[in-house]
Amino acid sequence: MQRRRRWSDRGAGALVTAVVLAASLLPASPAAAANVPFNVATLNIYNGLSQADFVSDLQLITSRADLVGLNEVGNRKAFLQDWAAANGWWLYAPEPTQAAAEALLARKSMFDVLEKGSIFVCDTNGPGEVPPARYNNWVRYRHKQSGRSVFHINAHLNASIESNGRPEDLPRTRCAEQQIQDIKNLAASKKDHGQVVVSGDFNIDFSADRAYGYEKFPWKVFEANSLPNLRSSYNLYGERGTGTHGNRHIDYIYFWKRLEEHQVIWMTDYNIVDGTKSDHNGVVATLAIAL
Repeated sequence: MQRRRRWSDRGAGALVTAVVLAASLLPASPAAAANVPFNVATLNIYNGLSQADFVSDLQLITSRADLVGLNEVGNRKAFLQDWAAANGWWLYAPEPTQAAAEALLARKSMFDVLEKGSIFVCDTNGPGEVPPARYNNWVRYRHKQSGRSVFHINAHLNASIESNGRPEDLPRTRCAEQQIQDIKNLAASKKDHGQVVVSGDFNIDFSADRAYGYEKFPWKVFEANSLPNLRSSYNLYGERGTGTHGNRHIDYIYFWKRLEEHQVIWMTDYNIVDGTKSDHNGVVATLAIAL
C-alpha cells in the first residue's frame, strides 16, 4: 500500500511539473509583462495670466508628469525655451506663434527626441483673426528605459463649437471637425512606428458628446469604434472631480489602445489637477510601458 501511494504521489508530482513547464512555454500576457510607469499631462494655461501665475501653473503641471502638452502658450515661447533648458526638459514649440501655442515638453532624464512635426489644419477667419489658426503638433520620443518609441500629439480645438454635445453650425465648428479627423489620421499613421498618446483642450464635454453622439466629434471618431483606436481617461476610468473647465470635462488624454495581444502600453489611472491659476484644471494620466 505504501509503495502504491509513493508511485501515486510521484505521478501527481510529475503531472504538476508537466503543467508548470507547459505554462512556462506559453507567451506571457501583456498584463503580466514587466513594465515601467510614466505620467502624461495636459493643461491649458490661460494666455492672459500674469507671469507669476503662469510660472506657478507650469511648475505645478510639470511636477506631476514626464510628458506635458500645453495650450495657449505661444506668447511664452522664449520663456519656455529658457525654462526647459534650465530644468531638464525638451521643448517643442514650432513657428508660427499659433503653432507654438500647443507646446510639448518631455523630461530629458526619461526621453530622447527622435523626430517632430507640426501640421497646419485650418484658419477659420484668416491670418491674425480670432480664433487663431489651428495646428496639430507631435514629437516622437525614445523612452530610455524600454527603448520604445512614444509619439505625443498635442492639439487645441476651437471654442464655442458645441452646446450640450450638439455641434454649432459655424465655420469654426467645421474647422474643429476637420482637426478631430486629422488627429485620428495622424495617430493611425504613427501607431505602426511606436506607441501613441494624444493630449489637449478639445472644447467638447465628454459626457455631453457621448450622450448625443455627433458623428464628427471625438466620442464617435475616437472611442465608439472597435479596437484598435484612441481611448480617453474618461472612457476608461470615468469622469472625476467637478470638471476641467467649469463643470465640463473638455481637456483630454488619450492613448492608442490595441488588441490585447498587441498591447505594450496601458493607461492605468488618471487624476484631475486643480489648484491652477488658469481657468482650466489639468489632467494627468499614468501609463505603463512594457520593457
